[in-house]
Amino acid sequence: MKQGKHYTTVILWIFIAAIAAYFGYHVVSSLTEPLTTASVIEYEAGAGCYTTGFLVRDEEVLTSAYDITVITCAEGAHVSANEAVATGYLTDGAQQRQTRIQTLQEQLQYAYSASSSLADQAALDEEISSDLLSLAKFTARRDMNSAQDLSPELKGLVLRRLTNDTDSETIHAQLETIQDELTRLQAQAATDTRAITADHAGTYSGVADGYESVLTPEKLQTMTAQDYNAVTPEPVPENAIGKLIRGTTWYYVTTLPASELKGVKEGASVQLLFARDVYDQMDMTVERVGNNEAGYRLLVLSCNQYIQNVTLLRQQSADVVFNSYQGLRVPKDAVRVEDGGQTGVYVLEGATARWKPITILHDNGESYVVELDKTSTANLWPGDEVIIHAKNLYDGKVVGK
Repeated sequence: MKQGKHYTTVILWIFIAAIAAYFGYHVVSSLTEPLTTASVIEYEAGAGCYTTGFLVRDEEVLTSAYDITVITCAEGAHVSANEAVATGYLTDGAQQRQTRIQTLQEQLQYAYSASSSLADQAALDEEISSDLLSLAKFTARRDMNSAQDLSPELKGLVLRRLTNDTDSETIHAQLETIQDELTRLQAQAATDTRAITADHAGTYSGVADGYESVLTPEKLQTMTAQDYNAVTPEPVPENAIGKLIRGTTWYYVTTLPASELKGVKEGASVQLLFARDVYDQMDMTVERVGNNEAGYRLLVLSCNQYIQNVTLLRQQSADVVFNSYQGLRVPKDAVRVEDGGQTGVYVLEGATARWKPITILHDNGESYVVELDKTSTANLWPGDEVIIHAKNLYDGKVVGK
């Protein structure tokens, strides 16, 4: 009987020692094999390439036959047929006269406006005081452009303030004097001042660079990679004052290694992101893919939006994205292939490693973009902690944190 108790005691101690060894092993393992994890996040990556190419538009160079030309149209502004884009002057005096004409026109405009809408003298005084205060602020910070813009309005208000409602003959006489001077100056301007107008509707740009007749939409239809490499600008006319862009469609042309364009078809949608100047991602259409020439192919993209944003751009570097992948970003070091060939990751849940299968969509260099499948909580989700470095992992293993 005593011998039986002795054996029971020995077995009990062996069992306790085994349990202690098991937990001791895991404690030592956690100390000697540091556990490294990374958070899973939603991610989008594109498959494409970085290149440098030219923007192409249907352009016409505008010229002026006058010694002095002042542009009156803003960059990227839409211009109607026969609308003025600039004013030409034969002499300095003509330009000064035109400045005087504009001042008189603005004075008359504000004077008539004040006469009709500011009959109340107190309101008129308040308006003049406000303009004087603004003029003082502009002058103090040497903002002469703003001060000059405000000046005609202030002169018109002062002109109205010099009279009252019973003094209508005086104000009318003053307005007639200004109108007479304006009419006389306009008659003189008819001999040496001309508006330079657009022959047709389009978008105005103030820069001509010599590529207007070299890079055209028509030439893109037959251009080869060899032609592209030989593109050089022509001399810009000395009297050029900008250009007019017909239509709203513009193109981006470049050459790429033939391997980068494998599977790219005409009519496909791609994304273009310029390296500078314009930072919005633009949706483009593959207009044409050229033949393989010494390992390179010509690529022509088109777009019928954003024309007003790209009028000043010509040679631009850009990322061309042919395919976009949305899913979860997983470090490559966390991905494992089990004996059955199934690909997946181990996720840390509490102190336990749990296996989750994954479907790889795209190789992004140091990480993969994997599918986000929300049909089951057993799948990989954003916020999961994937295990990167740990030895002898298996589903359910206690690994700690």
